[in-house]
Amino acid sequence: MVTRLLHVSDTHLGNRQYGSDVRREDFLDAFEEAIEYAIDQDVDAVIHTGDLFDSRDPRLPDLNRCIDALQRLDDADIPFLGIVGNHERKMDDQYLDLISKTGAAERLDESPRMVNDEVAVYGIDAVTKPAWHAKDFTLDEPLADAYTILCMHQLLHPPVPEIFAEHPLDDVLERVNLDLDALALGDYHETEGTIEDGTRVWYAGSTERCAKDETSPRTVSLLEIEDGDLTRRGKELNSRDFLPIPITFSEDDGREHAENEISRRNVDGKVVLVTVTGESTAVTSRDIREIVIDRGAAVCRVDDQRGGFEFDDEERSLGDIESADRLIEERLAEQNLSEISVEIEERVRTENVARSGFDDEVEEMMMKAQDEAFDSDVAVQTEGDE
Repeated sequence: MVTRLLHVSDTHLGNRQYGSDVRREDFLDAFEEAIEYAIDQDVDAVIHTGDLFDSRDPRLPDLNRCIDALQRLDDADIPFLGIVGNHERKMDDQYLDLISKTGAAERLDESPRMVNDEVAVYGIDAVTKPAWHAKDFTLDEPLADAYTILCMHQLLHPPVPEIFAEHPLDDVLERVNLDLDALALGDYHETEGTIEDGTRVWYAGSTERCAKDETSPRTVSLLEIEDGDLTRRGKELNSRDFLPIPITFSEDDGREHAENEISRRNVDGKVVLVTVTGESTAVTSRDIREIVIDRGAAVCRVDDQRGGFEFDDEERSLGDIESADRLIEERLAEQNLSEISVEIEERVRTENVARSGFDDEVEEMMMKAQDEAFDSDVAVQTEGDE
């Protein structure tokens, strides 16, 4: 019997990239295209390896569009099996838990979710760098002879280039108690794969471009598993084209120069990324954006590198915030903090909690940790007395 799964990842629903509602719609459209493809292919399940949403608190319209798409999947009797990524991770209940209450999704964990009684799918949510070494990777035993797939949301080398990776792949494979057949990954937005000690490892990539350097086609992965063998095929999605345009100004160049440079390209319906260099002139970023949009571009972002400071409130992005979160986690990982310290720090950074309520929560967390430590000490002393 052939078991067919569709691997989708890093959909980042709600991402208002470059401050554009057009781009927010693009991310939703790409997700819906992936869901329709799963239905057309009559797969046995869809697995999603994290960052379903772009933020910890998605807008209600984005949440509703997501649930509508998943209910179409549920109507086709195709389960949606997911984990939580770093963008959407909250301290307690996740939005994936909320969606699961509708019956349109299931959150994967250390227990096997059997598909066709032949494939066991597991999930481990995104793990912060400070909590990585304390994380328990123990998985429950599957049914005999089941093909095992673990879903994670981490940057692992290989297949991620070492410069971008957070952890070695070997670290996961050594700490998991099962001989995994496959490791389906999210967080890296390109399609990459490798085989390590007999385990198939890959990233499906993101369904939309989240950065200007993500130039390759956006894809989902169709998996076919038969007699213990897995075949993976990429399906290209109809993502919006990105078009970079460099413009260099000399001292005497004006608006006509920008118009001439832009007219040489077909910008219609595209995300246009203009990089401006050279001498400072009277032509502003706003002028260039106006020219590009008037010629039919869907979105225009201008990176003016001519040296002067120019505040542009239409080009704000969450990318810097995400980078800051990762940097904080890297620094905390170097401090060797206790598990309770890491948990409190993450709650401070990720939750919108009123001061009074937060104080109560921290006190409760500290008391619980003290009780657990006391119980552990008593148990050790009792064993010693015996």
